[in-house]
Amino acid sequence: MEHFIVTMLAKPGEEAKVASYYQRISKDIDAADGFLGRTVMCSVPGSMAEDVNKRITAEQRAEHPPHDDEQLAQFIIHEKWESKEARWAFSSNLKIDRKAELFPYIRSEHTHEYYVDALNQ
Repeated sequence: MEHFIVTMLAKPGEEAKVASYYQRISKDIDAADGFLGRTVMCSVPGSMAEDVNKRITAEQRAEHPPHDDEQLAQFIIHEKWESKEARWAFSSNLKIDRKAELFPYIRSEHTHEYYVDALNQ
């Protein structure tokens, strides 16, 4: 089994459009030869910091200054495929134009890579 994982940041306010893209390709990917499953996750920016701040003391908070970077929603897409060839066949035959349907709504920095289970190799 091949694990194909994509990470990306949605531009501010564009989370629903990114999610919509992945919803629109659902029929195609579900019907693709060799497709075994997919999870599409979206972070809730600031939710972890908010939770931590409720649980730690002011002294502990002072030891960990807040991040000054922009809070953007991160998407993580984890696909499972029988083979790399099956993943490539799906991607090559996808009729939706990623350049028009997805790229305008995400930041340019992203990753896409095959992964292995680090604990069960």
